[in-house]
Amino acid sequence: MRSLFFGGLFFLADTVSAQNYSLRNFKAVDGLPQSQVNAMVEDSNGYLWIGTSGGGLARFDGREFKVYTTLDGLFSNTVTSLLLDARQNLWVVHPRGITKFNGYTFKIIQLPKKTRYIWKFAEIGDTIFFQLGNQGTIGKIANDSILSWDKPLVPGKRVYFSLRTSSQKTCYYLNDSSFLLFSTDGGRHQISFRGIFSSVRTMTQFNSNILLDTDKGFYVLDVQQLNFKKVLHTIGDHIVAYDSAEENFWIEKNNSLWKQPINLAKPSEQVLVGKTITQLLFDREGSLWIATSGNGLYKYGVTDFNRFGSDKLGSVMAIAKDKSGTLWMGSRELVAIRHGKVKHYPLNIGNPGDVTAIKVNKRNELWVASYAGLGRYDSLKDKFTWYTREHKLSSQYITSIDFDDQGNLWCGTSDGGLNFYDGHNFKGLSVPEGLSGRMVNAILYFSKLKTLFASSDRGLDVIKDGHIEKIELPELANTPVISMSIYRDSVMLLGSSGSGILIFDPVKHIKKIISTKDGLPSNLIYFVVPDADNFIWVGTEQGISRLRLSNGAEIRELRNYGFDNGLTGVETNQNAYYLGKEKYFGLVDGVYQFNTSKKENAYSFPLHLTGIEIFYGEVSSRNYSDSLFGFFKLPYKPFLPSNKNHITFNFNRVDKQNPKSVQYKYYLENFDKTWSLPTDRGTVTYGNLPPGNYTLQVKATHHQGGWDNKPLLYAFVVTVPFYRTAPFSVLMISFATGLVILISFIKVRARARKTIEIERIRHQEQEHLRKEIARDFHDEMGNQLTRIINYISLMKLSQNGHAVEFYNKVESAAKYLYTGTRDFIWSIDPINDELSKLFFHIRDFGEKLFEEKGIHFRAFNELKEKIQLPYGFSREANLIMKEAMTNTFNHSQAANVSFALKKTSEGFEMELEDDGIGFSPDALDKTNGLANMRARTARIKLKLKIVSQVNQGTQVRLLFPEFKP
Repeated sequence: MRSLFFGGLFFLADTVSAQNYSLRNFKAVDGLPQSQVNAMVEDSNGYLWIGTSGGGLARFDGREFKVYTTLDGLFSNTVTSLLLDARQNLWVVHPRGITKFNGYTFKIIQLPKKTRYIWKFAEIGDTIFFQLGNQGTIGKIANDSILSWDKPLVPGKRVYFSLRTSSQKTCYYLNDSSFLLFSTDGGRHQISFRGIFSSVRTMTQFNSNILLDTDKGFYVLDVQQLNFKKVLHTIGDHIVAYDSAEENFWIEKNNSLWKQPINLAKPSEQVLVGKTITQLLFDREGSLWIATSGNGLYKYGVTDFNRFGSDKLGSVMAIAKDKSGTLWMGSRELVAIRHGKVKHYPLNIGNPGDVTAIKVNKRNELWVASYAGLGRYDSLKDKFTWYTREHKLSSQYITSIDFDDQGNLWCGTSDGGLNFYDGHNFKGLSVPEGLSGRMVNAILYFSKLKTLFASSDRGLDVIKDGHIEKIELPELANTPVISMSIYRDSVMLLGSSGSGILIFDPVKHIKKIISTKDGLPSNLIYFVVPDADNFIWVGTEQGISRLRLSNGAEIRELRNYGFDNGLTGVETNQNAYYLGKEKYFGLVDGVYQFNTSKKENAYSFPLHLTGIEIFYGEVSSRNYSDSLFGFFKLPYKPFLPSNKNHITFNFNRVDKQNPKSVQYKYYLENFDKTWSLPTDRGTVTYGNLPPGNYTLQVKATHHQGGWDNKPLLYAFVVTVPFYRTAPFSVLMISFATGLVILISFIKVRARARKTIEIERIRHQEQEHLRKEIARDFHDEMGNQLTRIINYISLMKLSQNGHAVEFYNKVESAAKYLYTGTRDFIWSIDPINDELSKLFFHIRDFGEKLFEEKGIHFRAFNELKEKIQLPYGFSREANLIMKEAMTNTFNHSQAANVSFALKKTSEGFEMELEDDGIGFSPDALDKTNGLANMRARTARIKLKLKIVSQVNQGTQVRLLFPEFKP
């Protein structure tokens, strides 16, 4: 355990691996409600709990603070001390009271009215001990009740202060020149130091024992042997804490905090100046948290990146190191660092522009690409030779450079394609030679394939043996490749300007995309390049990422570095990296060096659920379980009703060193088909879950960036609704059976009554039909037969040569009788009670009728469906429209007649229209034929519209309603 002691208060933190701290890795933590920090403690999930003066209790998860105040249930917003007991309950000490927080609810422990200042907590067994005021008296709490109040720990003795050891023993310093040591099992030992030293100034956790700063020098209290050992230390200042992992003392002197190695031959380091410190806490991840009085909270530890060189470099676009060890950096000028000395080199005079790339070939020649041309460094003369269009370059705006196996130089330009330089002359390759585009973003020579790859704004080209061929990459459509590198000497890593990373095998043409869906912070990839350890480094506008792939190109580890890791300006640049033993990266605000000396954090806090919400918290999930578990008091295996099946799960893994690198993926067993894509959001919502047994599985990335081997599991049940249970089914089946029997009985009776009623109606209809037939026969056929008989009688009596005339009339009457008989028979056939068939029957009549006079007749049927007509409608409508056609034939003098059937908004319309002489509207009521038509229309309750004007033709419209089946 690492132990910390300050001002008579004791604090503990687990031992972590050794770290090297430096002042540049020291920063304040923003977001606390008050700058006065009195107490800190770290729980088993990794949350940092912070007590403030007036600001309440704060919980820090590495990303943000959650603040609890009296509005949430605290006794007071001033917190003086904190204690986490063995059951992970948080005890919050206030000046005049105590609050217990179990992760879900706050409970105030009632204290006597005359309460003196509470300033110390300790746990021994199942009992909580606290110190009162400065009198050294003790109170005890068990089962949330005060067992004793204002009692001396030892009769007649006062307690000065106390300390908790790494072996969970509690040591009290008494006023009788002795220490009282309590074990976790309740055992106690009193050890006297009378005759060894007289007084103790501080007690500090020292390895597994206690370091005492006494009036006689430093002594160690061995808590196992129960004796004192002299320690030869010459530190004369106030020891605040001892870091057992680094073997450093933390010392307060002159209102400053210092770090002093136990080996006094090593120099001390001033860490914090002008701050009053209230507590130090090492967390399990290796960071030191410093609480101050009036200046807030500070975090001190090794960052992943340190700014390198001058802060005035600006945006660094390229980095390289030559064989002499000189580090070259390019921005608006060239900067070289040799043996700690910095020298600046201007770009081509008269052609200002930024550096875009720096590379060293096998002959240790340094070449610089820039918008001022192409530069070659002469180490003997310590100057650059610059090449521009004057030297046959196709463009002076150089974007990238690389070298082939023969040492020839290739460079890409922003507007002139490629250039090849063999040491003597430049040769250009552009669109006329087969290159896809003139704007070349990146080039790469693949030595194993003897091939040059060139990426332009129009795609990726392959140049081999003088031939240029384009590679189709639909995965990167409309997103040019701006970075290329070789990985494991077999595949290419292509960084795109918006589609992530493409892993591309140029021989087998196997491809795989890595993007934000896999955990990258951005799909805009400025560079992607592997190092000697096969880590792949990725630069984006959101910072730097480091990943490791499996043999199957799956991500095994992924760490995203940003502001929390020491990067101030997080946006990277295209060629600004150097990955040797030292690793440098150029960003928009200068150069940063990766801290390879920093040891990887060897500890990850457990992944845990923080909340389960139903309908976003409208209903408490705790209502559906018999027991709760964990610090956040979550329901254990809840049985949720079927109508409470909208569930949100909140989960978290605390990583205070690199919180933005934590990724999650989840899978709901019996619902999801596969694991979700990685996400940095620790929440998932499932809505409208069907009844069933479910298990939520969640994985998170750990401190190395890899995924947990075993997922977090949470089981729950969505119960079947009552109407789908077996008893309800039996009841419903019985009810349905009885209902079916009842309905069947009712239907049988109704069917019998209906049969009788149908027979009665049929009988009435038959009588009515017989009357209709008799009337029609009398009106139509009887009249015609009477006329025929009369004509024959006249023929017999005729002596004046009118026989031929009477013969013609007989013939006409017989024809009319035939036609009427046919129409009558057609109308009484039920199969013809359909609107389209009625239309066709009338159409056939019109075609024969108007053919006799040579009148042009056209018929149009716009109906697609079958419309059934009630009985009698076909006959009356047939006679109405035939009467209209006959009138048109006899009187209209028309040249064209149209007959149409169409659908309207009110039903259906049968229309007869001619272009004849028409007639006056006054004649509508004076014509017997029209009167008959209206009478028949009224008989079947239809609408008849006749529109006519002199010399403007006539329209006859018969309107049918929508007939219900």
